[in-house]
Amino acid sequence: MTAYKNAIAANISAMNEILGKLAAQGAEAENEIENGNQNGAVGWMAEFDSLLNTAQSLYGTVLALHRQP
Repeated sequence: MTAYKNAIAANISAMNEILGKLAAQGAEAENEIENGNQNGAVGWMAEFDSLLNTAQSLYGTVLALHRQP
């Protein structure tokens, strides 16, 4: 594998890990709201902005690396 492909693979792996964490936290938030705990639901989502920004940055990096010769 070339250095670019290794970097792409690493970034995709990191992005998938973050997206998995987002999905798990979203499920926890859903459970909390179903149990009437609005504060708990919002608490589970407190990290979403940061995680989404990180995942989007990794996605952009993957695309930039892919465009290299």
